[in-house]
Amino acid sequence: MGVFGTTGTERAVMARGLAFLFGAGGLLVLLTLVLPHEDDIDDLAVALPALVALGVAGALSGWQRRVGPWTLSLVLAGGTVLITVCVVAGGDSASAYPLMYVWVSLYAFYFYSARWAIAHCALCALAFGVALALEESVTAPQVHWVMTVGTIVVAGVLIGTLTRAIRAQAKDLMTVSRMSAGLSETGDHAQATCEGVRRSTGADVVVLLAPLPDGEGLQVTAMAGASEGGMVLAGDRARQALEACFHTGEPQNILSDRDRGGLRRLTGTVLGVAQPVLRGNAPAGVLALAWTQPPIGGVRDGARTAASLYAAEESVALERAERASRERERRALEINDSIVQGLVVAKYAVDAGQMDAGAKMIDETLGRARRLMTDQLEGVAGEGADVRPGDLIRQAAPSDTS
Repeated sequence: MGVFGTTGTERAVMARGLAFLFGAGGLLVLLTLVLPHEDDIDDLAVALPALVALGVAGALSGWQRRVGPWTLSLVLAGGTVLITVCVVAGGDSASAYPLMYVWVSLYAFYFYSARWAIAHCALCALAFGVALALEESVTAPQVHWVMTVGTIVVAGVLIGTLTRAIRAQAKDLMTVSRMSAGLSETGDHAQATCEGVRRSTGADVVVLLAPLPDGEGLQVTAMAGASEGGMVLAGDRARQALEACFHTGEPQNILSDRDRGGLRRLTGTVLGVAQPVLRGNAPAGVLALAWTQPPIGGVRDGARTAASLYAAEESVALERAERASRERERRALEINDSIVQGLVVAKYAVDAGQMDAGAKMIDETLGRARRLMTDQLEGVAGEGADVRPGDLIRQAAPSDTS
């Protein structure tokens, strides 16, 4: 029923948040009774819901890990009822208490799915309508209802939209973090990047492109999505966008080739985004995502942010792979130099007739070679390969090719 509350910690956060709202609401209502107010307020009828709210706040604070989303949803609905009682008993002050309906909307849209949040807003709208019908002292009740309900909906939709965007970014960051920690092979990382972007954005196709060896054009290194979706990137405008993205290092919109004149031909229908993969200030590739049909409402900022995040991680992966390659090359040169130098010294000793010194130098060279190879294999294993010293020992003698 909700998008939050799947763990004990999340349920505790939900309970504490609702306890805070009940406690703050109860105290504020009691404060209105202490301050000068109209004589038509039924003090007892208003104070009773406030005291109940304070009791609920205390109970939620003490049982915060024992209540789940369903129970908290019922408690939230109960809060709507308490607010409505205050509105009915508030007399001329009835227009002040409906402000707390906004709290119900904010809480519901933050912690629950859109469907359940809308249900809570509908309950608030219905309850406030009933309260206005019962409270005859409120002038122009239709205006009060429209403005209150409109504020409830607008505030809830705003907080819900912002919350979904933040959670989507947090999910992308978590995915990228796992990719960075668990994938050492560049090819695996590229494929994981495309699949992660597609899950995050819902794009029909995501491709990662790298320059050809001769530097003339781009080639696909990884792809996620239906193969027919890749036809979106085969159009003239799409190719122009990909090339412009790679050469300028700036994000580009991928436009449709189907626009045939008029304003749409000039502005273009956006089908996707091309995001550069940068190494320093130089483009090293392009991450492109596209839809076969124009997305409703256009390509959202969240999709562009996800593309930028995954492109940045792919850039880090390329840098990491290059450093690992240089390190392996350095180790290989170190092994080569150590062995060659030792054998040269041994040869000179043998040529000079110093057989014992030559044999000793050969033994020392073999010992250094073993140590270097052990370090090399341990380094490879540390990079993710399941290789240990001794794994590469020959099981059979090499064939004689002489």
